[in-house]
Amino acid sequence: MTTANEVPDGAGTAGEGRIAGIVLLAATLLSILMMAHHPSATTHDPDSLAADIAGSATLSRVVHGVLIALIGAELYAFVVFSGRLAQGRSAARAGFVAYAIGAGAMIGAALISGFVVSSLGVYYAGASDPAPFVDFARLSMTGNQALAKLGVVAMSAAIVLWAVALLHDSKRVRWLAIVGFVTGLAPAIALFAGAVRLDVHGMLLVVLAQAIWNLAVGTALVRGRI
Repeated sequence: MTTANEVPDGAGTAGEGRIAGIVLLAATLLSILMMAHHPSATTHDPDSLAADIAGSATLSRVVHGVLIALIGAELYAFVVFSGRLAQGRSAARAGFVAYAIGAGAMIGAALISGFVVSSLGVYYAGASDPAPFVDFARLSMTGNQALAKLGVVAMSAAIVLWAVALLHDSKRVRWLAIVGFVTGLAPAIALFAGAVRLDVHGMLLVVLAQAIWNLAVGTALVRGRI
């Protein structure tokens, strides 16, 4: 039997929902912390760029490695969340597919930025001719940006689809649907309008926008409202 404040769950117990909520809250806050410590190059001089990136390679690997793990934790939480949206099941499932695509793209972007570029920097910092590093770094970051843009768009689409699913639910979670529409649409619109670039600062803004949604969902799961 469920209480008036709990949703019958076909995807795990109420306890699993609360665990997923706690995981989502913790992963979101840690993601913001990691992004705040994200290293960035301090020079654009080709001769010293490799050395600059090599100097922060360890920090970059740690930050991006943790971010990848946190993406996995958030993905788990949204598996549970999607399964509990019984009234808008089709939109909820489509939202999870979109989020999974976005998560995979973000993991790819993090691997390039944190590991591929760092390894190239370490290698060319000790090379007799570091000039080729600039071209390799440019190619790598082009791939990083393509994946990051796909990640933002796919995750935004996921949030909007989940918001649609929430509209089919009871009035007590309609507020969450409104949060979803705002936080889902804002990053995608800003990206397409050219108002935000997905450099370190731009990506931090995207993470903060998505964090509002994540924290709202996490709180609803912990309180047993979903």
